[in-house]
Amino acid sequence: MLPVRYRLVVTFLFATCLPLSQSAIACDLSPTTLTARYAVIDDDGAEHALVLVRDNNHSLHQRPDAHITDHWRWLRDGNIRHTRYLEQFGRGAVLPTQTRDWSAKYQLLSDLALAQLTLVESSGDGCQRLEKYHRALHPGSLTVWWNPDLKLVVLLDRRKPGANTTMKLVDFDTDTATARAHIDRLHAIPTSDLDTVRREAEFAKTLLDSLRQD
Repeated sequence: MLPVRYRLVVTFLFATCLPLSQSAIACDLSPTTLTARYAVIDDDGAEHALVLVRDNNHSLHQRPDAHITDHWRWLRDGNIRHTRYLEQFGRGAVLPTQTRDWSAKYQLLSDLALAQLTLVESSGDGCQRLEKYHRALHPGSLTVWWNPDLKLVVLLDRRKPGANTTMKLVDFDTDTATARAHIDRLHAIPTSDLDTVRREAEFAKTLLDSLRQD
């Protein structure tokens, strides 16, 4: 069973974030556009924020504490374009195109990883349907609570000696304008390709080295 402290949070979360009509058997919310906010708790008790933003073929992973946002765009040829924004510098870097599984960027948990877990229980209906998955690892274990209709991780709990990590959903909304505002804000930030960034870094290093010799 989901621990009581998380079960209460999840029950309240879905009850308050979803309209009353969404508690019917069918879920007519679309998983393609949403903003989900998570708390990630490390083994030492430190808590960090993580925000997942989806808008069709765009997915953002925001780490507010680090002022870093990763923008993933799924291209028509199946490749994934990755841009990392360092927001304290007001700049981004376009990284090499990837061919990895899009679902990991879109869901924070890939379809392959989910398929390797064992379904333990299922509860609720419609947009409030939850599935609990578990897998024994060597060492440790992985437990995931998953909303299949919204393709949303509700709770991910990784137990490993000296490296426990818990990621829990704090709140979410499916407002299209909110999601697109995040993406539009990033589009206003200038970007450079990785080769340009490397040349600039080499120039900065050479300049600083020369100044130390003066």
